[in-house]
Amino acid sequence: MRYRLRWETPPRYTYIVEIVASPSPGRRTLFCLPAWRPGRYILQNYAGAVSHFAAYDEAGRPLPWRKTTKDTWEVQNPARGPIRVSYHFYARQLDAGSSYLAEGLVYFNPVNLFMYIPRRLEEPCELEIPSLPPDWAVATALPRCAPQTFCARSYHHLADSPFLAAPTLRTEKMACEGLTFYVHFYGKVGAQNLSPFLQNICRIIQTQKRIWGGKLPVSEYHFIYLLVPFRLRHAVEHENCAMFVLPEEGAVSEEALRSFLGISAHEFFHLWNVKRLRPAALWPYRYDREVYTSLHWFTEGVTDYYAGLTLLRAGLMEIEEYWRQLSADLSQVENAPVYQLFSPAELSLDSWLATSTYRPPHLQGSFYAAGKRVGFLLDMLLRRETKGKVTLDSLLRYLYAQYYERGKGMPEEAVARAAVRLGGSALAEFFQRFVWGRERPAYSELLAGLPLTVQERRQRLPSWGSIGITRTEPDAEGLKVVDVLPGSLAESAGIEVGDLLLTIEGQPTTQISADFWEDLPSGRILEIGYSRAGFPQTAWLTYDPERLSYRTEIHLRPTDPAFLKEF
Repeated sequence: MRYRLRWETPPRYTYIVEIVASPSPGRRTLFCLPAWRPGRYILQNYAGAVSHFAAYDEAGRPLPWRKTTKDTWEVQNPARGPIRVSYHFYARQLDAGSSYLAEGLVYFNPVNLFMYIPRRLEEPCELEIPSLPPDWAVATALPRCAPQTFCARSYHHLADSPFLAAPTLRTEKMACEGLTFYVHFYGKVGAQNLSPFLQNICRIIQTQKRIWGGKLPVSEYHFIYLLVPFRLRHAVEHENCAMFVLPEEGAVSEEALRSFLGISAHEFFHLWNVKRLRPAALWPYRYDREVYTSLHWFTEGVTDYYAGLTLLRAGLMEIEEYWRQLSADLSQVENAPVYQLFSPAELSLDSWLATSTYRPPHLQGSFYAAGKRVGFLLDMLLRRETKGKVTLDSLLRYLYAQYYERGKGMPEEAVARAAVRLGGSALAEFFQRFVWGRERPAYSELLAGLPLTVQERRQRLPSWGSIGITRTEPDAEGLKVVDVLPGSLAESAGIEVGDLLLTIEGQPTTQISADFWEDLPSGRILEIGYSRAGFPQTAWLTYDPERLSYRTEIHLRPTDPAFLKEF
């Protein structure tokens, strides 16, 4: 498969893609564009950006073709020689998994814009970029095989290799644990000396290498940071690189760059978890449809658990800060009712529904957050049941040896079976209750016997939160409801997300102070005026202290300062 990528000057946000390929057996050859990308389990339908499709034989004569699905083009094979296909791809979306083209910036994820031929994903690929100025700097993990040409061993390899080029990039490299890693920065970097940042990245690499054991699975790795002048934090893992889109304010100084360490640790951990040790459903990748697995809580949530743990073990985070952040994350999960409505396994399967307009905000949960909670509790239970002989580190190494090193993906129940094998029968109940089930963990019970102090406190929510309206946004006329707790006084009165609160007891909501809520007597009937889709509404609710809304605060503190820092 030979790909050629070019663009006009000025670029006008449009790539022009040309493909030369031998025909498939038979009368026709299918050219398909992925509908999704690994690392983001929703249908993104990249074909929406495609136009000007055309097909030719080697002499330049047009070949008949027709579009058969939203992202499949069927081309009639020529009498002899290869097929030549060309099309335009509109590239004006900027995040860590997208493609973008503008004056002074060439950035693309090949999985967005390069078509493939079914059943030929293992063929070597060659990418020529004739429009690339020879003096521009390039950041990519793709091997360069000529000045403007890059090579990939397969379509999977090509699709998994983001590419960034610009007149200038700030690039530095360092050797660490037998690995040469590169950091590439596009955008404003105020930090004069990148050495402390590289040394901190090396400490992350060393720490995670010890977690997984053995040698690093690659000899070269690229951290590619695209800095933007607005608030956006997004990153995507790849086989031997990671792509980041982060705010340039995080690079204004050597100290500010520390804010990039957590997200960098998360993506580097994916070098093992999901890029190599991955669910059987993702082995190999299929790009044409939804691919279902109930293990995203493991591949993403457990990875997120280890991001913070990596910084702690590497000496890049103080122990008090680690436990404060973990406690805050757990408290956030416990105060979101969605995690009692959907299990971590269900949230994983429902990743494909994340963009559904039919799913309201209060039913949107994160398998990252749910999986981080599972990862922490699983680690604790393994330690408790084996008296510290087995940890989550042990489980990861076992799974890696059992599946990736044997050239296969994990079955859906692989993590549970391995946990029971290493930690005993108590782990079976844990998975039943907290991974496949929706039960809320009792932290004091699950963490009993460990060197941890566990506190769970209930605090009454202030202001509108006391009746269950936990988040609002100011509006010209009142307060827009952003979140309502299920079962709360407000929900029982019929108030929903999206409603505009106008008055309470005849007073404009914009003038209501905290004192109003503090002085309300039990049994007081409140009249709330609001609008829904522009239509005026009225709700009445009885203020009942027994039904006021509370927030659960979880606080964890180790009684042994070395707890969790051992390898």
